[in-house]
Amino acid sequence: MELKQIYQKILSEAKKRNIDDLDRFNNIKLEILKKYKISKIPKNATIASLASEKDRKDFKKILSMKPTRTISGVAPIALMMDPYPCPHTIKSIGPCSYCPGGPGSPFGDVPQSYTGKEPSTRRAIRNNYDPYLGVFNRLEHYIAMNLVPEKAEVILQGGTFSFFPKIYQEYFVKYLLKAMNDFSVLFYNEDNINMNKFNAFFEMPADIEDNERTKRIHQKLLFIKNLDLSNGEILSAVNYLFFNENTDFFNEKNNLNEANKFLNKIENNEIKNKILEQWQKINGHANNEKESNNTIKNSNNPIKINEKNNEILKIKNNHDANLIAMKEAIQKANSQNNSSLTLEKIQEQNENAKIRCIGLTIETKSDYGKLVQGNEMLRLGATRVEIGIQSVYDEVLEKTNRGNTVKDNVESIRILKDLGFKINAHYMPGLPFTTRGMDKKGLKELFENEAYRPDMLKIYPCMVLKGTRLYDDYIKGNFKPLKTKEAAELIAWFKQFVPKYCRIMRVQRDIPTYATDAGVDRTNLRQYIEKELKKSSITCNCIRCREVGHKLHLNKNLKIESPEIAVIEYKASKGKEFFISYEDIKANTLLGFCRLRFPSQFLRKEITEKSALIRELHVFGSAVSIGKKGSIQHTGIGKMLMKKAEEIALQNHKNKIVVISGIGARDYYKKLGYEGEGAYMVKKWDM
Repeated sequence: MELKQIYQKILSEAKKRNIDDLDRFNNIKLEILKKYKISKIPKNATIASLASEKDRKDFKKILSMKPTRTISGVAPIALMMDPYPCPHTIKSIGPCSYCPGGPGSPFGDVPQSYTGKEPSTRRAIRNNYDPYLGVFNRLEHYIAMNLVPEKAEVILQGGTFSFFPKIYQEYFVKYLLKAMNDFSVLFYNEDNINMNKFNAFFEMPADIEDNERTKRIHQKLLFIKNLDLSNGEILSAVNYLFFNENTDFFNEKNNLNEANKFLNKIENNEIKNKILEQWQKINGHANNEKESNNTIKNSNNPIKINEKNNEILKIKNNHDANLIAMKEAIQKANSQNNSSLTLEKIQEQNENAKIRCIGLTIETKSDYGKLVQGNEMLRLGATRVEIGIQSVYDEVLEKTNRGNTVKDNVESIRILKDLGFKINAHYMPGLPFTTRGMDKKGLKELFENEAYRPDMLKIYPCMVLKGTRLYDDYIKGNFKPLKTKEAAELIAWFKQFVPKYCRIMRVQRDIPTYATDAGVDRTNLRQYIEKELKKSSITCNCIRCREVGHKLHLNKNLKIESPEIAVIEYKASKGKEFFISYEDIKANTLLGFCRLRFPSQFLRKEITEKSALIRELHVFGSAVSIGKKGSIQHTGIGKMLMKKAEEIALQNHKNKIVVISGIGARDYYKKLGYEGEGAYMVKKWDM
């Protein structure tokens, strides 16, 4: 019996026995595998890929791996950019004394501040730091895990995004969006995912760690990466080549003549030539099938090796490694970019695609997060900025070679808020030249000082890693990092001061402990913090701890009885903020919220003195398909919050609402009477 039939038998038996929990499902799985003498246990994602639409719904809770991924209502996609130095490294100031990675690091050529061991970095390496391959890979996993990825929230990691060349920034964003658009037209019918096409393309069921399978999938994706699938004739041709059972177009043994046998079925010569051109590029047949002896193929594009480049490859000096990385990023963006597919066209298509980018986050340093960079972020479609504040003390920033000042941090936060961005601040307790008292004071200042007051916060206790200046200090006995217990106690103590308008996103770096040399030595620091909270009777009121998805995850019997709108008004970055929430006060449970800001300065023509900014609208609940009813989403909460925001704006004599909207969320605002103006969605009224 084939594996496919055995996996389907597992599903059939689970239905017969009315299985409704994971443990019992796994018992059946083991029972049937043993019966047919199958030693390798398949992942539930593989089994889910074979389920019918009805079975996928019936077994959603069982076959949906890692439900917390989409518990907040969106499907997060983390993409890593190519290894590239930080700006202050080029100026010979940095990198920061604690920062690992980067070109030429002891970990190899990896993104700045990473080790190459993190899950997102390993995925990026497997996908050659290609945004198109990376998005397809994550969407494949979400569908296989029986999760809904139609509202995708993308975060771009791997250093100071704003320091990358503009051509690379645009290339990266354009192709991550194109991947969503192409996935939508390839695998979705009007309403649902076509699992037959999905399974055929991704060769499911299969061992998802099979390198040969990955290579074949990459080949197909690189073939369509620069084809315009919004062209119906091109899409039809691609569907024929991908999904016709008698087509062996992508057999690596094919020569030009054999490839043409399949292409002869395509009547439009212009379309046929475009497809042939792409096939030649990925198969190295661009020059009449005569591959040059000085060509080395990788899964992205042929790399020409000449005597000069061979000399470059021998260079081990870190400074030269940085320069090489900078050149390679530009070359990649130039060589892999189809200029006829414009960013604006791809963005417009994503507004109505099945898989939509409803939020785009970039990471930067504050000295590269000012007005010039902010305007470019808006053009690309970014909605949130993660800023590495790290410390509120200038002396600490200077001595750790941060390359920016407290003033830079404060200015950047204010400018970006006044452009409408959400701010996610990164803070590092336990840095060199700080005491525990300074750590406590610094954490509290993030909210006591109106110059900061971020919307979100990532707390990263300082770690010691090889290749950093801090590692040398640690070996000499000149630095002592926070240990797990100390970090847990500090963060648990701090949580009582976190206001309801802030969300603590993370409490430690996603670096495996085997890659670190000292500091927090547990990857589940959050659990240690929760124990400290119980021990000290401290309640955290941050958004994450109150949102309904997490509450239900911890307590399935939670009852939401009397939700109501609440408003917190506060000053921040010289402007006025309104945190408008829809919550059950008694159950301390948050169902959704909206961030309304009266800006402190008017930095773009769309933002007038009579304007109010909506920086975020979020309704919680497990992610559901766009337009479909979910447990919390699509129940009118968003409209209710928007109406309240408009009322507050009117009461304060504003005549215009300016919304920073994710590209894929623009259609939602259009339905509420908003229209596009520049980088925003706006609504005006006469006073």
